[in-house]
Amino acid sequence: MFKLEEVMKLLPDVVAKEDSVFSKLVQVWLKEMNVISETIQQISLWKSIEEAEGTTLDEIGHNLGQSRGQATDEVYRLLLRSKLARMNASGNLDSVIEVLALALQTDYHEFRITEQYDDPKQPEPAAIHVKEVPYSKLNEVGLSPAQFMSLVENVVAAGVRVGEVELTGTFALSSQMGQVETSEHGLTDDDMLGGGTLGDLYVPGDDYELPL
Repeated sequence: MFKLEEVMKLLPDVVAKEDSVFSKLVQVWLKEMNVISETIQQISLWKSIEEAEGTTLDEIGHNLGQSRGQATDEVYRLLLRSKLARMNASGNLDSVIEVLALALQTDYHEFRITEQYDDPKQPEPAAIHVKEVPYSKLNEVGLSPAQFMSLVENVVAAGVRVGEVELTGTFALSSQMGQVETSEHGLTDDDMLGGGTLGDLYVPGDDYELPL
């Protein structure tokens, strides 16, 4: 931001007089310069996926070859982040975890993916089970379990089926049998302002399809 006092100090004393006609002209000029400066800063910020909105975000998606569909800005940012990550992903489990973590902006250790070929109950040669997905991260961007599964299916190698998606919450029972234990991960209070959150398993629903 340009300030009148700072500009006037740079001028000769003959013209740098307070409340002079020249100072009023400089003030009008500074007002326009500040508007231009703010616009330039906004343009610079909106080059980022995290800062861009609306049609500007659509332009970034067009450059990456990722359409928006019906997705909101929050979900679209997730798609763009995952698109960038998928360009360098190899399809192995580590790269799948990296893509999902980058898309949801969370740590790698919050995800766990297991292969189901040696599952004791339902073995399957080309299938994976996605575990310990933080439900709160999906809620933050408005992504449903079905849409998240669609994202995972587009990250894994061709021919690999995503069997289940296990979403984790923070709710926990007392660690001591028969004793009351107070914890931020327990039951909520009367005002419903605290307490742990429940997890879930993926159940198909009536969701709009993501343009992956």
